Amino acid sequence: MSTLHVSKFGQAGNGPVLALLHGWGSSSKIWQPYVTQLANHFQVWCIDLPGHGNSSNIVWDETVSQGVELLKSTLPPRCMMVGWSLGGLLAQLYVHHHPERVQGLVLIASTPKFVANNEWPHAMQASTFKQFVKQFDASPQTTLRHFMALQALHGRSLKQIMLSLEQASPLQQPNHVVTGIRWGLEWLYEVDLREALTSLKFPITLFHGENDQVSPIQAAQQTADVWEHSRLCKIPRAGHVPFMSHTEEFLDSVQSMYAHSENPTGK
Repeated sequence: MSTLHVSKFGQAGNGPVLALLHGWGSSSKIWQPYVTQLANHFQVWCIDLPGHGNSSNIVWDETVSQGVELLKSTLPPRCMMVGWSLGGLLAQLYVHHHPERVQGLVLIASTPKFVANNEWPHAMQASTFKQFVKQFDASPQTTLRHFMALQALHGRSLKQIMLSLEQASPLQQPNHVVTGIRWGLEWLYEVDLREALTSLKFPITLFHGENDQVSPIQAAQQTADVWEHSRLCKIPRAGHVPFMSHTEEFLDSVQSMYAHSENPTGK
């Protein structure tokens, strides 16, 4: 089986492997500003999801099972994980199928169910999501650009965040490359992991912007209520990209999660 493209930073043996999984419509380039500091404590692996970045040419069937297996064939036998948005959903799926391979998890703007229903009312409404998919199918480049603006909305450092989002995106690629990321929309609509991770014992940090217009903070709060072993970090004045607008808080969260994974009892 193919493996996903990985950019590696830090010395072997310099702490555990920290796998970074980007969000929908982005690439591993999004982590570039944080790699140097993280590499002081971890072996940093920045992964391009299928259809994104340098994994855009991977041939796969776009199923959840093969997506998880692609990640398994790419990652070492044990690692810590940071997943943003869609990357967080893939990280959750990986943890669900291979909990013994994961030491700790930070979910950025990511919840176990992206689309709302009667029991999960605070997530994105199904009608809104379906309209977004329809717009993407009709005009992928334009829709992706609008989505980037929505991610940065109501957060600080708007101009710099927009520039970083654009540089990590496939906006300059032909439409047939951009449409290779559509599988992520199907997953976001269908996957529901609310019950799947309730019995896990290792630490999960929910790093979520209070002004997130893509995945509302109320959905993160409901996630924390369902996953009693998780810890919710609410980031004020942050949208869907809190790791970009609040870098120090993000780096501290990763370090804190690592410390807790090494000493889960707090003794």
